[in-house]
Amino acid sequence: MHNYTNHNRDIDNCFDKLEQLSSKIAESITIGNFGEVTKLDLARKVILQKISKDAANLNNNNRNRLKLVWVNNCELIEKTETLISNRQQNFNKTRKTLKAYSKNN
Repeated sequence: MHNYTNHNRDIDNCFDKLEQLSSKIAESITIGNFGEVTKLDLARKVILQKISKDAANLNNNNRNRLKLVWVNNCELIEKTETLISNRQQNFNKTRKTLKAYSKNN
C-alpha cells in the first residue's frame, strides 16, 4: 500500500510539473521567446515519457488529467505554428519592402 501511495504521489507530481511547463510554454509563446519554448518542450517530453511508462497503472482521474494536458498542448502547438507563420510572413513583407526601397535609392 505504501508503494502505491508513493507511486500516486509521484504521478501527481509529474502532472503538476507538466501543467506548470505547459503554462510556461504558453507564456513564452505569447512573449515570443521561442528559444525558451524548446527547452521547456524537452523537459515536457521527459515527463511525458515517465508518465507513459506507467500508463497502464493510471487511475481515471490521472487519465483525464493526461487527456486535458494533451488537448491543451495540441492547442499550444497550433497557436505556436500560427504565430511563427504570421511572423515569418511579416518578416518577408518587411524584407521585400526594404529591398524595394534600397533599389530606388
